[in-house]
Amino acid sequence: MTNDADAEARFIHDLRHETMRGAAVTRTVIAHVTDAHLGQRLASSGEVAGDKMRYVEEADAHTAHLRRVLDDITRKGITEIVFGGDIGTTAAVPAFFGAMRDHDFSPLIVLGNHDAYASVAPWCNAGAIEGKMCSSTDKGPWRRIMLDSSDNMIGERQLAWLANALESVRRAAVFVHHPVFEIDTPIDRSPAALRDRAALQALLLSVGPDCEVTLFCGHYHMVDERRDGNVRQFVTPAVSYQITKKSDEIEVDTSTFGYRIIEFDDDKVQTQVILL
Repeated sequence: MTNDADAEARFIHDLRHETMRGAAVTRTVIAHVTDAHLGQRLASSGEVAGDKMRYVEEADAHTAHLRRVLDDITRKGITEIVFGGDIGTTAAVPAFFGAMRDHDFSPLIVLGNHDAYASVAPWCNAGAIEGKMCSSTDKGPWRRIMLDSSDNMIGERQLAWLANALESVRRAAVFVHHPVFEIDTPIDRSPAALRDRAALQALLLSVGPDCEVTLFCGHYHMVDERRDGNVRQFVTPAVSYQITKKSDEIEVDTSTFGYRIIEFDDDKVQTQVILL
C-alpha cells in the first residue's frame, strides 16, 4: 500500500505510456533506495551520539523492509537502483548485496555515515578517488554523480573532483547521503548534519543557471523537497524508519518505510515517493 495508490498508478502508467510513444526521447526510470540500517535497532528514540544516531545490533532488523521495497520495485518493472547510503552493520553487508542479487539488481552505491569503505568496496567498482566511493557516469543528457560523505563531510579532494565533473554539464543528477541545503528539522541542527555543506552549496550554485543540478539525498529519514537557484534537492524516505520533520526534538516514526522513483528524460526529472 502506498501513500497515494491512485497517484502512483497514474505515475507508472504515464512513464510506460510515454516510453512507448516517445522513442526519440532518452528516458530512464530508476529507484532511489536509502538508509536500510540492516542489523541496527535504535538504542532509544531520537538519541544522537556524536554525529550519528545510536544503534544496538539486532541481526534481523529492517531486513523484511528491504525485501518488501525490492519486491515493490521489481513489481513495477524498474530494473535500476541507486542506493543512497547506510547499509547497516558490517556483518549485514553480504546479506544486503545478496538481497540485491536475488532481485537481479546491481545497484550504484553511495556511502553513508554508518558505512565503512573497506567493508563495501569489495562489492563495488572502485571510486574515482582512492578511498572514496565517488563516480561520474553519463546517461543520455544527464551526468550522474555519486558522492561519498561517509565521514560526515565531502572533503577538499572530492570537492575538486566534483568541480571538474561539473564542467560543461547542462544537467547533473548528484546522489549524496547527506542533505546539502538546510531543512527546518531538529536533526539538521544536530552534529549529524554535513560538516562542510557550505562549501558544497557554494560549488553547486557557482556553476550557474546553464547547469541544472538535481540532488538526491537520504540520511534524515523523511520526505523533503526544496530549491535554491539552479539546484533542486530531494530527500528520500528511509527503508528502516522515518523521523518526524516538524517537531521540537527528534521523534522517530516506525510505522512507514519507503523509497523514491525517479524518471529522467531529455528536459526534466520527475519523482514519486512510495511509502509502504
